[in-house]
Amino acid sequence: MTRSLIALLCAFTLHDASACYSPLPQQLISADEQIARARDVTVAMAVSATPAGTSAVEYRFVVQQRLAGAQQDSFMLMGGTASGNHKDTSFDHHTAPVFWKHGGGRTINESDCIIAPSFVLGESYLVFQGSPATWRSFEKIETVDGKVDENDQWLAYVKARLATRPAWELAADPG
Repeated sequence: MTRSLIALLCAFTLHDASACYSPLPQQLISADEQIARARDVTVAMAVSATPAGTSAVEYRFVVQQRLAGAQQDSFMLMGGTASGNHKDTSFDHHTAPVFWKHGGGRTINESDCIIAPSFVLGESYLVFQGSPATWRSFEKIETVDGKVDENDQWLAYVKARLATRPAWELAADPG
């Protein structure tokens, strides 16, 4: 009986330790802190998705606008399959108050505390790469008349904040 109880407690503790009950603090930094840390920011369209395991997907993007970092025409990003933790929404062009609140964003962490974003092919996203992923690192940007919606509030906010930084900071990823 005692061995069974100990085994049960050990199993519960091991299971409990592998779950992520609250997001990592760096996943919930403010929008201003995220932009201040950003070195690689792009508006890009998801053009292909290749399965890379049971729940991993390699997404390929075509760059539509380069906001910070080294110039490139396309890039790959590892993500996950669509789940309940990923909403493909633009939060009404990022005008919805819920997006701007602490912890806002379309992509949250999985139970392992990792953010594994999912994307819809043919849709455009404002992507922050090269720094710890946050819940706002992979935001959908709607298209209007076949072009990226320049009136999207998150896109406009990011562009305005990046414009205040020295050009040398935005030109390349220091690695």
